[in-house]
Amino acid sequence: MLFKTASEWASLTIRTGILTLAVLATLITLIADIRAAEVQIAVLVSNNSQPYNETINGFKRQMEKKGVRAEYKMYALEGDPGKAALAVQEIKKNRPALVFCAGSLAAGKTLKEISDIPVVSALVLKIEDIRRPNGTGVALGVPAETQFQWMRRFLPKAKSIGVVFNPQENKETVEEAARVAQKMGFKLDAQEVLAPKDLPAALEKLATSVDVLWGIADNLVLNPQTAKLVLLSSFRNRIPFVGPSAAWTKAGALYSLDCDYSDMGAQCAEMAQKILQGSPASSVHPSVPRKIVYSINMKTAGEMALKIPDELARNANTTY
Repeated sequence: MLFKTASEWASLTIRTGILTLAVLATLITLIADIRAAEVQIAVLVSNNSQPYNETINGFKRQMEKKGVRAEYKMYALEGDPGKAALAVQEIKKNRPALVFCAGSLAAGKTLKEISDIPVVSALVLKIEDIRRPNGTGVALGVPAETQFQWMRRFLPKAKSIGVVFNPQENKETVEEAARVAQKMGFKLDAQEVLAPKDLPAALEKLATSVDVLWGIADNLVLNPQTAKLVLLSSFRNRIPFVGPSAAWTKAGALYSLDCDYSDMGAQCAEMAQKILQGSPASSVHPSVPRKIVYSINMKTAGEMALKIPDELARNANTTY
């Protein structure tokens, strides 16, 4: 194409330049719109162990599956309260749309300091620890009714259940478990332990009166320092011990119920989606894990001459 005059060339150049600028402006607007569509989510992780990682990954996968465009700011606390405090201060400054907490350290510090940003929490022991006007989530505890239903499957002849507990930590939990046990036809023999020195006597008393020993999450009664005592009592008296986690199964408990951590993360993501869509956090009620898995120690079963049904052995999440 030939231009008759310089003015024609200049006119085309100007028009081309204007068109280019218009295209660039449109692209910039589109990019801005895409970025604006991304939800800012702060993620606080109390430590870097496998359950925490599985929960976080389950949360992210579910958000992506449901089409939520999210930009995550990760805060690895590594069990350090100082890092938790710094993370919370940064969150208060940046004001993300939502905070997802994994673990008691993360949830406790966040919910104490932040009341005007929605907080969804997981891997916290009790629902009461995450229920706030701006807080919800999934607590770790498996309800007593579920525990006893599984106990009936593993130990169909068991009628009397023993539990040792610290009343300062688990009084309400044990009282509720006693009511549930009675309704289900069990007898719950609960022995209070106020200090570690009281544990041997409590276990000895239960040894003469119960068919199974039920372990609940209790920092005073069930911890790495008391594990040997509890498990030795179980083996010595041939009373199966139902552990509070897979770590106890590995150590010698007959079996333990646990949650599916990936699914717990997905469950939390579904709560987060409701909040991001406009529901107040207070209207999204805290819950317990909806998917239960279990581990079995077949060596313990053999030592105690217990027959584990083939179906239970086959479907175990972990077998030792």
